[in-house]
Amino acid sequence: LLKDGRVFLWGSNRYGQLGRGHCDKASAGVPTAVALPGASTFIDCEDGYSAAVLDDGKLFTFGCNGHGRLGQGVSADVVTTPGLACDGVRSVSLGSLYAGAVTKAGGLLMWGYGGHGNLGLGDRRSHSTPQEVKDLEPIRQLACTRGQEGCKGGLNPKDGGQEGPHTVAIAVSGAVYTMGTCHKGLLGNLGAKDGAFGRPWDEFKPYRLGGPLRNASEPPMSPLGLAPPYDAIGPALQAVSAHIHCAVLCADGKAWAWGCGSNDGRCGVERFLNKKGEGKPPEVDMMKCYMMGPHRIGLSRPLYWKHPSLQGQQVLMLSTGRNHMAAIALPAGE
Repeated sequence: LLKDGRVFLWGSNRYGQLGRGHCDKASAGVPTAVALPGASTFIDCEDGYSAAVLDDGKLFTFGCNGHGRLGQGVSADVVTTPGLACDGVRSVSLGSLYAGAVTKAGGLLMWGYGGHGNLGLGDRRSHSTPQEVKDLEPIRQLACTRGQEGCKGGLNPKDGGQEGPHTVAIAVSGAVYTMGTCHKGLLGNLGAKDGAFGRPWDEFKPYRLGGPLRNASEPPMSPLGLAPPYDAIGPALQAVSAHIHCAVLCADGKAWAWGCGSNDGRCGVERFLNKKGEGKPPEVDMMKCYMMGPHRIGLSRPLYWKHPSLQGQQVLMLSTGRNHMAAIALPAGE
């Protein structure tokens, strides 16, 4: 996105996601402006499709239309030129299987795949056109799940807690809302550590972080993890959501993650703890990488991490891929 509002795209054009009117690969590596009917103020792209918000609030999408994720209400598998999805939009978030937008009035629109309740519309249905999420306070930012190549267990789960999309929305007030699968604590609606496989704890409508828990409350193993109520992290500014983890950045410059840290350290939190506690005979925690609630990103006690960390840093922005995260930070006070 250039200062004058032009949008340039390059790379794979298999599904017409470069907006050039075709799916040819020729010259796809050369940045080329996409033809839009006005200047853009916000852009996003995910696997196979792209989107641009114009200065008049119109949202244009193009590329792969799987699960109706272009939001245009068309049956075509691909759309190779920008098409109008909706208007009155301030920002857009493209997930791997679905998408959503925040309106200029703070409303939330969702569309595409909804099989895990991730659209927040009260059910597991998918939609090919934008649908308004009801009874929600004004929203400032939305994070749809990225890096979700597919869903283990299929696209039509009959039970809760299956691996799938989980949406995070940040309200103007700083409140955090989640919706979708409760898999491995992704929604922040659990207290006791649980993989949640087959559990009836999915949230089909937005769940406010810090609300009533769906199971018992337990303190986290790490002192850098937060015990309920989880909204004690304070007002949030930004969220990211990927595959099996999510994270938020708060107004005080602290960043928190929850869900599954897996074995690759994608969440950047203190891990590999002794289930029995420090100084006692070790017992392996078979769910050591599952985090039901927020854990500080980039901090660890010296026993577990002897290298530089985010201690004394103020985080300004978070970004995530499927298996890794990144942050921009400055020394606190600068």
